[in-house]
Amino acid sequence: MSTNPCHVCKEPTKTKCSNCNQVSYCSVQHQKQDWKTHKPSCHPFKIAHNEQLGRHLVATRTIKPYEIILREAPLVRGPAQISAPVCLGCLNSIEAEDHIECEQCGWPLCGAECKNLDEHKAECRLIQDRGQKVNVQEFNGPHPLYTCVSTVRCLLIGETSLEKASKFKELESLESTRRGSNQWKADLASIGQFIPKYVKEKYEDYDILFYVRLFFRFFKTQKFSEEEIMRAVGALQINGHEVPTSDPPHVGVFYTASFTENSCLPNLAKSFNKNGHCILWAPREIKKNAHLSICYSDAMWGTADRQRHLMQTKLFKCACERCVDVTELGTDYSALKCEDRKCGGLILPSKGDDWNGSWKCRECHKQVQKHYVDGILDRAGKDVQSMEKAVENGLRYLKHYEKWLPPQHYHMSEVRILLVQLLAKDQQELMVVSDEKLQMKLQFAHDLVELYEKIAPCEVRTLGTLCFELHSAIAEQTRRVALETSLSPKERLDESLFYVDKCVSYLQYESDIFVEGHILKQAKINRDALRMVMRIS
Repeated sequence: MSTNPCHVCKEPTKTKCSNCNQVSYCSVQHQKQDWKTHKPSCHPFKIAHNEQLGRHLVATRTIKPYEIILREAPLVRGPAQISAPVCLGCLNSIEAEDHIECEQCGWPLCGAECKNLDEHKAECRLIQDRGQKVNVQEFNGPHPLYTCVSTVRCLLIGETSLEKASKFKELESLESTRRGSNQWKADLASIGQFIPKYVKEKYEDYDILFYVRLFFRFFKTQKFSEEEIMRAVGALQINGHEVPTSDPPHVGVFYTASFTENSCLPNLAKSFNKNGHCILWAPREIKKNAHLSICYSDAMWGTADRQRHLMQTKLFKCACERCVDVTELGTDYSALKCEDRKCGGLILPSKGDDWNGSWKCRECHKQVQKHYVDGILDRAGKDVQSMEKAVENGLRYLKHYEKWLPPQHYHMSEVRILLVQLLAKDQQELMVVSDEKLQMKLQFAHDLVELYEKIAPCEVRTLGTLCFELHSAIAEQTRRVALETSLSPKERLDESLFYVDKCVSYLQYESDIFVEGHILKQAKINRDALRMVMRIS
């Protein structure tokens, strides 16, 4: 083992901080002495750089299952780009008849306690400098005034914290790549929405960049160039995380978390505490030197939808292990049934990396054109979205679409998740539901846990909820067997305990402001009760 200088006294030593494995100390005394300085950067990873990925995070030691690797407050947070009026303090929705207006700037707030929050100070001062208050009258649906609030907060971050401003400038905006893209034009257009209609009509021959200038004339400020504005928009687009701690969810930009790379089979889960701080943690062991990743898209979508979303919002094509495998790790999550009903095979893209080309059956090799695939998927997707959430509707959907979609297809899986939750929604219903529907709930939950632990192991909220439903179904089925026979229920109780333990592990970092946080509380109660029953049985 090589020696390194002690971080305090510079004496050679072979001992390193056991948490980050990066800083050396010759003694426990010197480590304690330096802890206040070292603590903010003491993480089990380092920030690395290469030409392909840019900055990214690499594990500096083996990370244990369920270990938190990072807790981080946002550099900046604000309303989503498309947002109905929200309080610019807490970012929760507000109603026309239930809000106050900031005395200085006129922006609607939910109460006096939100007026002095740091998040609101920057735009408040900017409006005060403008000399005319904001006047929000419409509260139903998206409001154009909120389109650029988060952009303004990014541009003004230096007025509230120079340290945060410095970190924000380090984040990638991909402005040169974004410029001219459809998303870039859409961002410009959304800023243009801020401009009154009569102004647009008067200057309709000018390009949208002119509206950007007009937008900031609304604030009567010349502080920012067009490049600065669009860089801020890009940094939000590329690095923004949806934070569900407000209703509706808001956007947060985090510094270190922004260096995680994308994988549709990630090794980090992302949770949030009630203050909107990001928690990154490992549902499974991560080996030393492994790259740390989250999914920038939705891991429960099929590959074509994830690729499309990533290209539109992040401007790259994913080449992770899951994306390059057309079968999605052998699950056929995006496959359709062969057009020939006698065949029984599954169809997937003829070329593994081309989801927009023809598709081919793996058994009979018959090809179908993309419009045939799109017709089925569009109809199936619309029917899921419009379906009234009821058990019979879900069962009818599965029966209808089994002609075209295998049971593990993402649309079918979405409906099965819904059915798992609708079939006996609480303990009272669970005790009286029919044996047939109880078995259906159990089987669906079991199959879904198996599926998503394979292709989406970091979708911890879904997995935790499914494990709780599975545990509950097994426990009820065991209760019924015990009442009717003399068979020992121990094996089934072991299985029920296994899944409730999994539920607690998956949901352990979920705040009680979320439904999953309440499921966690109940799961802990059920787990302790099960353990007691098994000790005395």
